[in-house]
Amino acid sequence: MKLYITPTSPYSRRARIAVFEAGYADQCEEIDVGPIADNLDMLLAAHPSGKAPTLVLDDGIGLSECMLIAHYMDDISDGKLYPTDPGARLTCYRLEALGAVLMDSMFTRSGQNRLDPSEQSPTILKKEIIRSNRCYDALEALVSDLEGQTHMGALTVASSLSYADWRGAEDKWRDSHPRLDTWMTKIERHPSMAATARPDS
Repeated sequence: MKLYITPTSPYSRRARIAVFEAGYADQCEEIDVGPIADNLDMLLAAHPSGKAPTLVLDDGIGLSECMLIAHYMDDISDGKLYPTDPGARLTCYRLEALGAVLMDSMFTRSGQNRLDPSEQSPTILKKEIIRSNRCYDALEALVSDLEGQTHMGALTVASSLSYADWRGAEDKWRDSHPRLDTWMTKIERHPSMAATARPDS
């Protein structure tokens, strides 16, 4: 297998974590396609989305979107990434979705902040700041569901919070969400999190 990534992308990180957790890290070649504009032809050959992450299977089939990649890795690893109990699985999905929403919100904010001020949308920024803070609050209330878990729900949340530390440092979410901060400090040491940390972190 080949996994096309950009090393600083939180979406690529989620896919890398999924491969690691499934036990396929040594059977999956990571290919850095950043900057994407310079490697778009390679990505388009793998998948029409032209996005990273994209996982290319040994038969040439390309899978894009980190959540789909995670579920595929769960399938081929006999369920290493998600709980099998229906109730626990639903809780995992709920956490994964919350983490994904936070990641999308932070990604939108990051994109806006990189624009020239004359091109930024104060309306979009305000909307996403409010959304990010709702996610922090919801996750603080769900820490008991996160504690002791290393499934993809928990690891997606951790990836999103790590991205927020970088791209949304002004939020200071750790100061206002102490239980979430304590949990995050612990899970950052989990092997797949440590192995996929940003190169500059």
